[in-house]
Amino acid sequence: MDWHSFDPARLFEAIRERGPAPDAEQTIWAFERALQVARTDAAFVEHLVVASVCLLAYDREETPRTVLEQMFRRSISDLDWNEKYAPFAL
Repeated sequence: MDWHSFDPARLFEAIRERGPAPDAEQTIWAFERALQVARTDAAFVEHLVVASVCLLAYDREETPRTVLEQMFRRSISDLDWNEKYAPFAL
């Protein structure tokens, strides 16, 4: 994936359509930061995820696994991902 040429505008529109405005804008803000990391070196994205999960676990006084399980339960379905969001990366 060429993250330098990736234009997230359509993805951000879809995020805004999906949920409450404050949550959508926070999600977009986070995506912008993650995209900066990917553009620096895509290998760092996985490290960013790990670090973020660990920070969240520490803040919540939970384990990283608990945080990930909670996020998994709240995540969109594979069908929604494939139909609504994955095409934006093409």
